[in-house]
Amino acid sequence: MIALPDVNVLVALSWAHHPHHAAAHRWFASAGPNGWATCFTTQLGLLRLSLNPAAIPAEVTWDTARTVLMNLVAHPNHRFVAKSPTLGDRTFDEIGSRVRGYRQISDAGLVCLARTEGMKLASFDRGIASLCPWPENVEILSAE
Repeated sequence: MIALPDVNVLVALSWAHHPHHAAAHRWFASAGPNGWATCFTTQLGLLRLSLNPAAIPAEVTWDTARTVLMNLVAHPNHRFVAKSPTLGDRTFDEIGSRVRGYRQISDAGLVCLARTEGMKLASFDRGIASLCPWPENVEILSAE
């Protein structure tokens, strides 16, 4: 199943000083050959966090962050998912009762995208497992 890494996994893959950099690369070494995807939300999130000095303890310019993103998505097994489910999609009906606050909205959207596209959302965030009603569409990565 194609993996959809969430923003934190993309950040960990992209920046060597990230505490989960090695874990993200170990995961990618096994998952990447099967195919992986990004979407507008995850790409934008990578750029946003890369430019945030609280998240990346280095001065990163827009050009540098965008180059990092372009190099990442140039991987031969990468696929960009342009289509997104609408909020009226039944997948949102199934996940809505599990959402416990505003901080889970983006996660819920990514889980729904993974479900509708037949992918697996990859995340270090263990809370996503309880948010997702479809265990086959989520993979919680070990940070070790």
